[in-house]
Amino acid sequence: MLRTVSLTAVLGAVVLGGLFFWQSREEARLRAELSQLEAKLAQEIAARDAMIARLSRSHRKARLEVLSQETGPIGFVSARDGTRVVSTTVRFIELDDEGKELGRRDFTVPGDTVFVDAWTARFPKNVVAEGNPLRDQTLVLFRRIFSDRMLPSQGFPIDTPGSVPDGYAGSEKARLEQAVWSGFWKIASDPDIARRNGVAVAQGEAVYKPMRPGEIYDVMVDAAAGLSVVPTARTAQAE
Repeated sequence: MLRTVSLTAVLGAVVLGGLFFWQSREEARLRAELSQLEAKLAQEIAARDAMIARLSRSHRKARLEVLSQETGPIGFVSARDGTRVVSTTVRFIELDDEGKELGRRDFTVPGDTVFVDAWTARFPKNVVAEGNPLRDQTLVLFRRIFSDRMLPSQGFPIDTPGSVPDGYAGSEKARLEQAVWSGFWKIASDPDIARRNGVAVAQGEAVYKPMRPGEIYDVMVDAAAGLSVVPTARTAQAE
């Protein structure tokens, strides 16, 4: 009887020990799987957030500074506040992708509503979302500045059509842009050519604002949208 009890106790201990060992290993395996799932989920969330950020990202392409304005009884009536404005002088400062100045020019246009005209080329959203370094943002070639009191064809040229800004010369991105700009209207009007160049939308865009001296505006571009003219904090203070 004593031997049977002892043997039973030993067997019970072995079974309990084995069960405890198996349970410990199973818990460790489940913890490892859970950790892997959490890491994978975190990566997927990070990738999704990065895609959203790329699709919604905007950056400055230029800055507009309103230097001066001539007013008088023979001026054009402003849609902004009824003031009669003869002419407005602005400084257009083009910027590269890092915000460094590429060049600046001053323009004087009749009236107070200043237009910035550009060619833009946008890539498919899935390409932007994937973060292709050459196709992760809208390409912009500034063409001219004019006002609502003159014909667009009479506007003042900014960049040379078919070229890229000097700050990009020689880069791989410059070669891509050169290919887009040199055949821009073919890309804009022929879906097959656009597809071969990986372009989703190619079109001319013009943005504008009635402006006052001392105001500063950023010309912004979105990766999956277009141009916009955004007043800076200094502009808000001036108002």
